[in-house]
Amino acid sequence: MFGGTLGIVSQGLEILRKSIDIRNRNILNANNPDYAQEDPVIKTAIPYGISLETIERVKSLHYVQQRNAQLSLVSSLDERIKNNTRVEDLFQEFTQGLGGIEYINTFFTSYQNLMKDPTNEGARANLVQSANSLVGYLKDRKRNLDTISQSIDYSMRQYVDKVNSITKKLAKLNQEILITYAQTYARGQDYKNIFDERDRLLRELSEYINIRVQEDDVGRVKVETSKGFVLVEDKFSWELAYDGANKSILWKSKDGSQADISGEISGGRLKGGLDAIADLQDYQNRLDQLAKKLISELKLPAKTGITEYYWTLNYANPTDPLGISGTITLNGSSSVIINYTSTDTLTDLANAINSAGVGFSAVVVANPDGTYTLQITSSSPSYTITDSNGMVGGRVFEGTGIADIKVAGNISTQLSNLDYSKADEFNQFSRLWWDNSKNIYQGLTNAIAGNLNSYKKQYDIENAVLNSLNAKLQEMQGVSIDKEFMEVFQLQKSYQALAKVVSAIDELIQTTLNMI
Repeated sequence: MFGGTLGIVSQGLEILRKSIDIRNRNILNANNPDYAQEDPVIKTAIPYGISLETIERVKSLHYVQQRNAQLSLVSSLDERIKNNTRVEDLFQEFTQGLGGIEYINTFFTSYQNLMKDPTNEGARANLVQSANSLVGYLKDRKRNLDTISQSIDYSMRQYVDKVNSITKKLAKLNQEILITYAQTYARGQDYKNIFDERDRLLRELSEYINIRVQEDDVGRVKVETSKGFVLVEDKFSWELAYDGANKSILWKSKDGSQADISGEISGGRLKGGLDAIADLQDYQNRLDQLAKKLISELKLPAKTGITEYYWTLNYANPTDPLGISGTITLNGSSSVIINYTSTDTLTDLANAINSAGVGFSAVVVANPDGTYTLQITSSSPSYTITDSNGMVGGRVFEGTGIADIKVAGNISTQLSNLDYSKADEFNQFSRLWWDNSKNIYQGLTNAIAGNLNSYKKQYDIENAVLNSLNAKLQEMQGVSIDKEFMEVFQLQKSYQALAKVVSAIDELIQTTLNMI
């Protein structure tokens, strides 16, 4: 009789000791944000004593997934802000109130000063200096933006490596969960503390990429991107890769094929990096647009000394009417005057010059900025060309865009052969060119400042939501130390009471044995 009773009491002591251990574990993890409170469920089974039926883990997968989705959004914004802040730091407009606009204004001021006094040697030298300074500034900004682009590429590779590392750990953890579940099935299933590590990894993964999680009855997880690309299933994990050449994220299938999932990623630092790349590309395009505009528009009045001239006005299409009437005088192997009207086109004018046969040829060319103009080539630098409206000149800048813009190689020759009679006309042209250049550059700086301000405001809003969700989760699954101490106190009292029963049984056994 005593043996059966002692066995029941001993079992009870073991269950109470285990329950106390679980409560102590709760207390020790009270400050762990990924820890979910565990409650031992003790069941009375008359006449067999008590049993540890299971261990409940207080957790809401719905709120956890909602929190992780919000974390992905906040992390995406944080990454975008970080890289846009680096861009803003490049432009002195935001720190010292000076920058590209100063270089543009200085150049056009020197241009207009020269047109007011085209014989002034100092004004000529100043034009060349300011043109070189403007080109230097634009190229410096391009190099700076390229450096940021390379830095983003490096970060994206690091983030992808981190994702791959986490998914491998989750796949391994899925195996551990299954094994420990089987090992503890008959002993209250005390294995769910492994879920804390699992949840920590899921939260960390959400910081890098948006995920969707499914949990089976055992606690293993299937992890996918929000668009359905599997990252973890059972004991297997799938890898991502970053394609720096195409600025894209690739998902690697088990059969060796790859899929571009860049458009499917909607959160995390990978999304923030992709968005920052798009922002950076926009800024680089705007800078390139400015360079192309300078190359396409800026000209100096010239009638001799060079062999390559350009029509001053640019048109969206080569078939657009010129909109003005006038004459072009070609002094080559002989002299010829070509009349043009407002309804004529660049093509008409090119045909007329080519038909003159006096040592000049013309062709309609596409400018770097996408417009069209007329290129007139002289077979001898001693030949002269004069337009009644001042519509012919030499380019101040050459190249195809920001990558190769430079001051024209023949700028010194042009300055030595200025057509003084057309200086006023070109001074008028320069006002429009100046406005166009300033507008493009101000559009660039406005985009940088506007984007950053918008992202910061959105971050503040979404981060407040994240903090609210974290607080809600902590309220639901967090540990109340006061409650846990009370539970431990009650368990210890029960443990002590049972221990006294063991002591009493021991005394009864000894007394009985002594009576024999």
